[in-house]
Amino acid sequence: MKYMLLIYGAETCWTEEERRECMQESLELCEELATQGKFVAASPLHSVVTATTLRIRDGKRQITDGPFAETAEQLGGYYIIEAQNLDEAIDIASRVPPAKVGSVEIRPIFDMSGLEESKDDRTFLSARTIPYSRNEVFRAFATPEVLAKWWGPDGFTNTFHEFDFRPGGSWRFIMHGPDGKNYDNESIFKQIVAPELVQIEHVCEPHFVLTITLAALSPSETRVVWRM
Repeated sequence: MKYMLLIYGAETCWTEEERRECMQESLELCEELATQGKFVAASPLHSVVTATTLRIRDGKRQITDGPFAETAEQLGGYYIIEAQNLDEAIDIASRVPPAKVGSVEIRPIFDMSGLEESKDDRTFLSARTIPYSRNEVFRAFATPEVLAKWWGPDGFTNTFHEFDFRPGGSWRFIMHGPDGKNYDNESIFKQIVAPELVQIEHVCEPHFVLTITLAALSPSETRVVWRM
């Protein structure tokens, strides 16, 4: 069963060093849960000062800046996990780093699997920390001249024929293996959220969806997580 863990806390309760350590611990927990088949998604949220609240009254939109209500603790992020029952969800929630200074609300997610298409449940996940800012790492994905130099396994080179870096845009290229073989690739950019996420659907065989998330650990360090 899927559960959502809603993370609440006072935004001012963290020092920059504590925030960085919390981010690192959270990423490590996500990776561990992924290896156990219990990770679905997770993300921090921007500050509550960036929030916008919408209400529909008498068929008209009412939009205000900020959250719906002022509270001592604000929603700061979430996890979506797979757990056998509430007890297991509580055990996982107790390991979420922000629980040490804030609170974690555990909510079961309504099962709508009957409305979804069947999916292959195999997931490959890898991650590494790169000594560059998140904006610099994102530009390494967004700039074709740069991407062509490093994309793929060691020893491979690339020839790009089309690179339309926007949601729905096409990416066609050939990977040249060190053994002289060529590998045609055709993908679509499904989702791009600068500078934190790039999602690619590889539409030719083998078909897969690759989600790349970028988390800033510091102004000069970025955690890159690949999920396929």
